[in-house]
Amino acid sequence: RGLLLWLPAALLLVFSLPGCAATSSDVASPPHDEAAPRVSRSPSTAAGAEAAAGRSRSSAKPGAKAGAEPAAQSSARPPRPATAAKRVTIIFVDVGQGDAVLLQSGSTEVLVDGGPSAGAAAVEAAMRRAGMTGLDYVVASHMHADHIGGMGALVRNYRPKKAFIAGACDARLRAAFEAARTRIRQVRRGASLRFGAVKAKVLSPASLSGDKNADSVVLLLEANGRRILLTGDLTGPNEAGVGSITARGPPLYVLKVAHHGSAHSTDSPFLAQARPEFAVIEVGRNSYGHPSPATVTRLRQSGARIYTTQRNGTVTLTISPDGATTWRFTKSSRPLLKVRSRAASQVHSGAAVGADDTSAGGGAGAVFITRTGECYHRAGCRYLSHSRIRISLAEAKARGYRPCKVCRPPG
Repeated sequence: RGLLLWLPAALLLVFSLPGCAATSSDVASPPHDEAAPRVSRSPSTAAGAEAAAGRSRSSAKPGAKAGAEPAAQSSARPPRPATAAKRVTIIFVDVGQGDAVLLQSGSTEVLVDGGPSAGAAAVEAAMRRAGMTGLDYVVASHMHADHIGGMGALVRNYRPKKAFIAGACDARLRAAFEAARTRIRQVRRGASLRFGAVKAKVLSPASLSGDKNADSVVLLLEANGRRILLTGDLTGPNEAGVGSITARGPPLYVLKVAHHGSAHSTDSPFLAQARPEFAVIEVGRNSYGHPSPATVTRLRQSGARIYTTQRNGTVTLTISPDGATTWRFTKSSRPLLKVRSRAASQVHSGAAVGADDTSAGGGAGAVFITRTGECYHRAGCRYLSHSRIRISLAEAKARGYRPCKVCRPPG
Protein backbone atom coordinates (compact mmCIF):
# COMPACT_ATOMS: atom_id res chain seq x y z
CA ARG A 1 0.00 0.00 0.00
CA GLY A 2 2.86 2.41 0.73
CA LEU A 3 4.29 1.65 -2.76
CA LEU A 4 1.00 2.61 -4.38
CA LEU A 5 1.07 5.93 -2.59
CA TRP A 6 4.56 6.76 -3.95
CA LEU A 7 3.91 5.60 -7.60
CA PRO A 8 2.21 8.84 -8.89
CA ALA A 9 5.01 10.97 -7.49
CA ALA A 10 7.65 8.79 -9.18
CA LEU A 11 5.88 8.97 -12.57
CA LEU A 12 5.66 12.75 -12.29
CA LEU A 13 9.40 12.96 -11.64
CA VAL A 14 10.31 10.77 -14.69
CA PHE A 15 8.28 12.76 -17.24
CA SER A 16 9.74 16.02 -16.03
CA LEU A 17 13.34 14.99 -16.90
CA PRO A 18 14.81 16.83 -20.04
CA GLY A 19 15.01 14.86 -23.31
CA CYS A 20 12.51 12.16 -22.27
CA ALA A 21 9.55 13.72 -24.03
CA ALA A 22 8.96 16.64 -26.43
CA THR A 23 6.10 18.29 -28.17
CA SER A 24 6.17 19.06 -31.94
CA SER A 25 7.01 22.69 -31.17
CA ASP A 26 10.29 21.63 -29.54
CA VAL A 27 11.80 20.04 -32.77
CA ALA A 28 14.89 22.03 -33.87
CA SER A 29 14.60 23.79 -37.26
CA PRO A 30 16.99 26.20 -38.97
CA PRO A 31 16.25 29.89 -38.84
CA HIS A 32 14.09 31.14 -41.73
CA ASP A 33 16.94 32.91 -43.48
CA GLU A 34 19.16 29.82 -43.37
CA ALA A 35 16.68 27.42 -44.91
CA ALA A 36 17.78 25.79 -48.19
CA PRO A 37 16.11 27.44 -51.19
CA ARG A 38 13.43 25.44 -52.87
CA VAL A 39 12.83 25.49 -56.61
CA SER A 40 9.58 24.27 -58.05
CA ARG A 41 9.93 23.01 -61.63
CA SER A 42 7.92 20.76 -63.83
CA PRO A 43 9.73 17.61 -64.98
CA SER A 44 9.67 18.75 -68.60
CA THR A 45 11.58 21.95 -67.85
CA ALA A 46 13.83 20.94 -64.94
CA ALA A 47 16.83 19.92 -67.05
CA GLY A 48 16.65 23.00 -69.27
CA ALA A 49 16.23 25.34 -66.32
CA GLU A 50 19.27 23.91 -64.56
CA ALA A 51 21.41 24.13 -67.68
CA ALA A 52 20.34 27.69 -68.41
CA ALA A 53 20.76 28.96 -64.87
CA GLY A 54 23.78 26.88 -63.89
CA ARG A 55 22.31 26.07 -60.46
CA SER A 56 23.89 23.56 -58.12
CA ARG A 57 21.70 20.53 -57.54
CA SER A 58 20.27 20.43 -54.01
CA SER A 59 19.07 16.86 -53.69
CA ALA A 60 20.26 15.26 -50.42
CA LYS A 61 22.67 12.36 -50.52
CA PRO A 62 21.45 8.96 -49.29
CA GLY A 63 21.72 8.81 -45.52
CA ALA A 64 21.59 12.55 -44.97
CA LYS A 65 19.51 13.75 -42.04
CA ALA A 66 16.05 14.90 -42.85
CA GLY A 67 15.80 18.68 -42.98
CA ALA A 68 19.60 19.17 -43.12
CA GLU A 69 20.90 21.57 -45.79
CA PRO A 70 23.28 19.69 -48.16
CA ALA A 71 26.78 21.01 -48.73
CA ALA A 72 27.50 22.54 -52.15
CA GLN A 73 28.78 19.81 -54.46
CA SER A 74 28.52 21.31 -57.99
CA SER A 75 31.34 23.20 -59.68
CA ALA A 76 29.00 24.69 -62.28
CA ARG A 77 29.45 28.37 -63.08
CA PRO A 78 27.00 30.71 -61.34
CA PRO A 79 24.06 32.00 -63.36
CA ARG A 80 25.01 34.71 -65.85
CA PRO A 81 23.29 38.01 -65.14
CA ALA A 82 20.74 39.15 -67.69
CA THR A 83 23.04 42.00 -68.70
CA ALA A 84 25.85 39.57 -69.48
CA ALA A 85 23.55 37.50 -71.67
CA LYS A 86 22.67 40.57 -73.73
CA ARG A 87 26.20 41.96 -73.90
CA VAL A 88 27.87 41.60 -77.32
CA THR A 89 31.60 41.21 -77.90
CA ILE A 90 33.23 41.59 -81.32
CA ILE A 91 36.92 40.73 -81.65
CA PHE A 92 39.05 41.71 -84.64
CA VAL A 93 41.83 39.18 -84.25
CA ASP A 94 45.41 40.06 -85.15
CA VAL A 95 46.23 37.21 -87.55
CA GLY A 96 48.79 39.14 -89.59
CA GLN A 97 47.88 39.79 -93.23
CA GLY A 98 44.36 38.39 -93.17
CA ASP A 99 40.90 38.64 -91.65
CA ALA A 100 39.37 36.90 -88.64
CA VAL A 101 36.50 38.26 -86.56
CA LEU A 102 34.95 36.61 -83.49
CA LEU A 103 31.47 37.42 -82.23
CA GLN A 104 30.05 36.46 -78.84
CA SER A 105 26.46 37.12 -77.84
CA GLY A 106 25.30 35.30 -74.72
CA SER A 107 26.09 31.64 -75.33
CA THR A 108 26.28 32.06 -79.12
CA GLU A 109 29.80 32.09 -80.57
CA VAL A 110 30.60 32.92 -84.20
CA LEU A 111 33.67 33.18 -86.43
CA VAL A 112 33.72 35.34 -89.56
CA ASP A 113 36.77 34.33 -91.63
CA GLY A 114 39.68 32.41 -90.17
CA GLY A 115 42.77 34.26 -91.34
CA PRO A 116 45.74 32.57 -93.02
CA SER A 117 46.75 29.07 -91.98
CA ALA A 118 49.15 30.42 -89.37
CA GLY A 119 46.37 32.54 -87.87
CA ALA A 120 44.37 29.69 -86.34
CA ALA A 121 46.48 29.78 -83.17
CA ALA A 122 45.83 33.51 -82.77
CA VAL A 123 42.10 32.94 -83.14
CA GLU A 124 42.13 30.23 -80.48
CA ALA A 125 44.14 32.45 -78.13
CA ALA A 126 41.59 35.23 -78.58
CA MET A 127 38.79 32.77 -77.89
CA ARG A 128 40.41 31.69 -74.63
CA ARG A 129 40.86 35.28 -73.49
CA ALA A 130 37.19 35.95 -74.19
CA GLY A 131 36.03 32.78 -72.44
CA MET A 132 34.73 31.29 -75.69
CA THR A 133 34.62 27.51 -75.61
CA GLY A 134 33.21 26.64 -79.02
CA LEU A 135 31.87 27.87 -82.34
CA ASP A 136 28.22 27.65 -83.26
CA TYR A 137 28.50 29.26 -86.71
CA VAL A 138 31.21 30.26 -89.16
CA VAL A 139 31.04 32.65 -92.10
CA ALA A 140 33.57 32.51 -94.94
CA SER A 141 33.42 35.84 -96.73
CA HIS A 142 35.23 34.39 -99.75
CA MET A 143 37.64 31.63 -100.65
CA HIS A 144 41.03 33.35 -100.46
CA ALA A 145 43.76 31.87 -98.28
CA ASP A 146 44.15 34.97 -96.10
CA HIS A 147 40.50 34.59 -95.06
CA ILE A 148 39.98 30.82 -94.89
CA GLY A 149 43.49 29.36 -94.50
CA GLY A 150 43.05 28.89 -90.76
CA MET A 151 39.35 28.11 -90.81
CA GLY A 152 39.67 24.41 -91.61
CA ALA A 153 41.61 23.65 -88.43
CA LEU A 154 39.15 25.68 -86.35
CA VAL A 155 36.19 23.88 -87.90
CA ARG A 156 37.71 20.51 -87.10
CA ASN A 157 38.41 21.56 -83.51
CA TYR A 158 35.08 23.19 -82.69
CA ARG A 159 32.58 21.56 -85.09
CA PRO A 160 30.21 24.45 -85.79
CA LYS A 161 26.61 23.67 -86.65
CA LYS A 162 26.40 25.81 -89.80
CA ALA A 163 28.66 27.58 -92.26
CA PHE A 164 27.52 30.49 -94.44
CA ILE A 165 29.24 31.07 -97.79
CA ALA A 166 28.55 32.51 -101.24
CA GLY A 167 29.65 30.53 -104.28
CA ALA A 168 31.82 27.45 -104.62
CA CYS A 169 33.53 26.20 -101.48
CA ASP A 170 37.27 25.58 -101.34
CA ALA A 171 37.89 21.82 -101.54
CA ARG A 172 39.94 21.58 -98.34
CA LEU A 173 37.50 23.70 -96.40
CA ARG A 174 34.60 21.59 -97.68
CA ALA A 175 36.40 18.48 -96.44
CA ALA A 176 36.71 20.09 -93.00
CA PHE A 177 33.00 20.94 -92.99
CA GLU A 178 32.12 17.38 -93.94
CA ALA A 179 34.40 15.92 -91.25
CA ALA A 180 32.79 18.18 -88.64
CA ARG A 181 29.28 17.56 -90.01
CA THR A 182 28.85 21.28 -90.46
CA ARG A 183 25.94 22.19 -92.72
CA ILE A 184 26.81 24.61 -95.54
CA ARG A 185 24.30 27.29 -96.41
CA GLN A 186 24.54 29.56 -99.44
CA VAL A 187 23.55 33.15 -98.72
CA ARG A 188 22.71 36.13 -100.91
CA ARG A 189 21.60 39.69 -100.40
CA GLY A 190 18.42 39.87 -98.32
CA ALA A 191 19.15 36.86 -96.10
CA SER A 192 18.62 37.44 -92.38
CA LEU A 193 20.65 35.59 -89.75
CA ARG A 194 20.50 35.65 -85.96
CA PHE A 195 23.49 35.22 -83.67
CA GLY A 196 22.17 35.40 -80.11
CA ALA A 197 21.00 38.98 -79.58
CA VAL A 198 22.68 40.12 -82.81
CA LYS A 199 20.74 40.52 -86.03
CA ALA A 200 22.84 39.97 -89.14
CA LYS A 201 21.68 41.01 -92.59
CA VAL A 202 23.45 39.85 -95.73
CA LEU A 203 23.95 42.91 -97.96
CA SER A 204 26.04 41.27 -100.68
CA PRO A 205 26.42 39.52 -103.04
CA ALA A 206 23.09 39.76 -104.84
CA SER A 207 24.48 37.38 -107.46
CA LEU A 208 27.87 35.93 -108.32
CA SER A 209 30.20 37.69 -110.74
CA GLY A 210 33.07 35.21 -110.55
CA ASP A 211 35.37 37.74 -108.85
CA LYS A 212 35.98 36.32 -105.37
CA ASN A 213 36.73 39.69 -103.82
CA ALA A 214 33.70 41.40 -105.32
CA ASP A 215 31.50 38.45 -104.33
CA SER A 216 32.48 38.64 -100.64
CA VAL A 217 29.72 37.95 -98.12
CA VAL A 218 28.98 41.29 -96.46
CA LEU A 219 27.21 41.31 -93.08
CA LEU A 220 25.51 44.24 -91.42
CA LEU A 221 25.35 43.49 -87.69
CA GLU A 222 22.85 45.22 -85.40
CA ALA A 223 23.92 44.86 -81.78
CA ASN A 224 22.28 46.77 -78.93
CA GLY A 225 21.59 49.78 -81.13
CA ARG A 226 25.00 49.78 -82.85
CA ARG A 227 25.62 48.94 -86.51
CA ILE A 228 28.80 47.14 -87.57
CA LEU A 229 29.62 46.31 -91.19
CA LEU A 230 31.88 43.35 -92.04
CA THR A 231 32.95 43.64 -95.67
CA GLY A 232 35.41 40.85 -96.51
CA ASP A 233 37.36 42.04 -99.57
CA LEU A 234 34.41 43.87 -101.10
CA THR A 235 35.16 45.97 -104.18
CA GLY A 236 33.66 47.21 -107.43
CA PRO A 237 29.94 47.57 -108.18
CA ASN A 238 28.95 45.49 -105.16
CA GLU A 239 30.55 48.08 -102.89
CA ALA A 240 28.30 50.73 -104.42
CA GLY A 241 25.28 48.51 -103.78
CA VAL A 242 26.25 48.01 -100.14
CA GLY A 243 26.79 51.74 -99.74
CA SER A 244 23.30 52.54 -100.99
CA ILE A 245 21.79 50.12 -98.46
CA THR A 246 23.75 51.43 -95.48
CA ALA A 247 22.79 54.99 -96.42
CA ARG A 248 19.15 54.20 -95.58
CA GLY A 249 19.89 53.73 -91.89
CA PRO A 250 21.85 55.53 -89.19
CA PRO A 251 25.63 55.91 -89.53
CA LEU A 252 27.80 52.87 -88.99
CA TYR A 253 29.44 52.60 -85.61
CA VAL A 254 32.22 50.37 -86.99
CA LEU A 255 33.34 49.63 -90.52
CA LYS A 256 35.63 46.64 -90.99
CA VAL A 257 37.54 48.13 -93.91
CA ALA A 258 37.48 45.98 -97.03
CA HIS A 259 40.53 44.25 -98.49
CA HIS A 260 42.97 45.26 -95.76
CA GLY A 261 42.76 48.92 -96.75
CA SER A 262 43.48 48.37 -100.45
CA ALA A 263 43.36 51.40 -102.73
CA HIS A 264 40.67 49.68 -104.79
CA SER A 265 38.03 49.56 -102.04
CA THR A 266 36.39 51.98 -99.63
CA ASP A 267 35.98 54.87 -102.07
CA SER A 268 34.69 58.30 -101.11
CA PRO A 269 31.07 57.80 -102.32
CA PHE A 270 30.83 54.63 -100.25
CA LEU A 271 32.15 56.38 -97.14
CA ALA A 272 29.73 59.26 -97.64
CA GLN A 273 26.89 56.73 -97.48
CA ALA A 274 28.26 54.52 -94.70
CA ARG A 275 29.40 57.38 -92.41
CA PRO A 276 31.51 55.20 -90.06
CA GLU A 277 32.47 56.49 -86.64
CA PHE A 278 35.25 53.90 -86.31
CA ALA A 279 37.17 51.92 -88.92
CA VAL A 280 39.15 48.73 -88.27
CA ILE A 281 41.69 47.53 -90.84
CA GLU A 282 42.85 43.93 -90.47
CA VAL A 283 46.35 43.95 -91.89
CA GLY A 284 49.87 42.70 -91.24
CA ARG A 285 53.28 42.99 -92.84
CA ASN A 286 52.81 42.76 -96.59
CA SER A 287 54.30 43.68 -99.95
CA TYR A 288 51.04 45.08 -101.34
CA GLY A 289 51.22 48.49 -99.72
CA HIS A 290 48.24 47.79 -97.42
CA PRO A 291 46.77 49.87 -96.02
CA SER A 292 46.86 52.27 -98.94
CA PRO A 293 47.70 55.87 -97.99
CA ALA A 294 44.85 56.96 -100.25
CA THR A 295 42.36 54.80 -98.37
CA VAL A 296 43.60 56.02 -95.00
CA THR A 297 43.23 59.59 -96.22
CA ARG A 298 39.66 58.95 -97.37
CA LEU A 299 38.77 57.36 -94.05
CA ARG A 300 40.17 60.28 -92.10
CA GLN A 301 38.38 62.76 -94.34
CA SER A 302 35.13 60.91 -93.61
CA GLY A 303 35.69 61.51 -89.88
CA ALA A 304 36.40 57.87 -88.94
CA ARG A 305 38.80 56.97 -86.14
CA ILE A 306 41.08 54.27 -87.56
CA TYR A 307 42.53 51.22 -85.82
CA THR A 308 44.61 48.50 -87.46
CA THR A 309 45.53 45.08 -86.14
CA GLN A 310 49.12 45.69 -87.21
CA ARG A 311 49.37 48.79 -85.01
CA ASN A 312 46.83 48.07 -82.26
CA GLY A 313 46.94 44.26 -82.11
CA THR A 314 43.75 42.33 -81.47
CA VAL A 315 40.95 44.86 -81.14
CA THR A 316 38.00 43.99 -78.88
CA LEU A 317 34.73 45.91 -78.88
CA THR A 318 32.18 45.22 -76.13
CA ILE A 319 28.65 46.60 -76.49
CA SER A 320 26.52 46.71 -73.35
CA PRO A 321 22.72 46.22 -73.48
CA ASP A 322 22.25 49.99 -73.23
CA GLY A 323 24.59 50.59 -76.19
CA ALA A 324 27.59 51.73 -74.15
CA THR A 325 30.86 50.54 -75.67
CA THR A 326 34.31 49.56 -74.44
CA TRP A 327 37.40 49.15 -76.62
CA ARG A 328 40.43 47.03 -75.69
CA PHE A 329 43.71 46.48 -77.52
CA THR A 330 46.58 44.05 -77.11
CA LYS A 331 49.03 46.66 -78.41
CA SER A 332 48.79 50.44 -78.65
CA SER A 333 45.43 52.16 -78.17
CA ARG A 334 46.43 55.10 -80.36
CA PRO A 335 44.54 55.41 -83.66
CA LEU A 336 46.22 55.46 -87.05
CA LEU A 337 46.68 59.01 -88.36
CA LYS A 338 48.65 58.47 -91.55
CA VAL A 339 50.65 55.97 -93.54
CA ARG A 340 54.25 56.82 -94.26
CA SER A 341 54.47 57.44 -97.99
CA ARG A 342 55.10 60.20 -100.47
CA ALA A 343 51.61 59.55 -101.87
CA ALA A 344 49.87 59.76 -98.52
CA SER A 345 47.88 62.84 -99.47
CA GLN A 346 46.72 61.50 -102.80
CA VAL A 347 43.21 60.12 -103.18
CA HIS A 348 42.81 57.32 -105.67
CA SER A 349 40.60 58.32 -108.60
CA GLY A 350 40.55 58.04 -112.35
CA ALA A 351 42.06 61.50 -112.69
CA ALA A 352 44.85 60.72 -110.23
CA VAL A 353 45.83 57.56 -112.06
CA GLY A 354 45.86 59.22 -115.46
CA ALA A 355 44.57 58.41 -118.88
CA ASP A 356 45.25 55.24 -120.80
CA ASP A 357 48.73 55.24 -122.32
CA THR A 358 49.10 53.44 -125.63
CA SER A 359 52.75 54.13 -126.22
CA ALA A 360 55.23 51.29 -126.11
CA GLY A 361 57.73 52.96 -123.83
CA GLY A 362 57.24 53.87 -120.24
CA GLY A 363 60.21 56.08 -119.44
CA ALA A 364 62.57 55.68 -116.50
CA GLY A 365 60.83 54.39 -113.36
CA ALA A 366 57.48 53.94 -115.11
CA VAL A 367 55.26 50.84 -114.96
CA PHE A 368 51.74 50.06 -116.13
CA ILE A 369 48.52 49.08 -114.36
CA THR A 370 45.06 48.12 -115.61
CA ARG A 371 41.66 49.52 -114.71
CA THR A 372 40.64 46.52 -112.61
CA GLY A 373 43.85 44.64 -111.73
CA GLU A 374 45.95 44.76 -108.58
CA CYS A 375 49.42 44.35 -110.14
CA TYR A 376 51.78 46.64 -111.98
CA HIS A 377 53.50 45.45 -115.17
CA ARG A 378 56.26 45.99 -117.71
CA ALA A 379 55.23 47.62 -120.99
CA GLY A 380 55.00 44.38 -122.97
CA CYS A 381 53.07 42.23 -120.46
CA ARG A 382 50.20 40.20 -121.89
CA TYR A 383 47.90 41.38 -119.11
CA LEU A 384 47.90 44.86 -120.64
CA SER A 385 45.94 43.78 -123.72
CA HIS A 386 42.64 45.39 -122.62
CA SER A 387 43.76 48.26 -120.43
CA ARG A 388 47.08 50.05 -120.06
CA ILE A 389 47.66 52.93 -117.65
CA ARG A 390 51.08 54.47 -117.16
CA ILE A 391 52.13 55.23 -113.58
CA SER A 392 55.40 55.74 -111.73
CA LEU A 393 56.82 52.79 -109.84
CA ALA A 394 56.81 54.72 -106.57
CA GLU A 395 53.16 55.66 -106.96
CA ALA A 396 52.19 52.10 -107.90
CA LYS A 397 53.76 50.81 -104.69
CA ALA A 398 52.21 53.57 -102.60
CA ARG A 399 48.75 52.68 -103.89
CA GLY A 400 49.11 49.03 -102.98
CA TYR A 401 49.84 47.51 -106.38
CA ARG A 402 52.10 44.46 -106.35
CA PRO A 403 54.55 43.36 -109.10
CA CYS A 404 53.22 40.99 -111.75
CA LYS A 405 54.64 37.48 -111.41
CA VAL A 406 54.59 36.98 -115.19
CA CYS A 407 56.51 39.97 -116.54
CA ARG A 408 58.45 40.63 -113.30
CA PRO A 409 58.70 44.43 -113.37
CA PRO A 410 61.33 46.25 -111.26
CA GLY A 411 60.85 46.78 -107.53
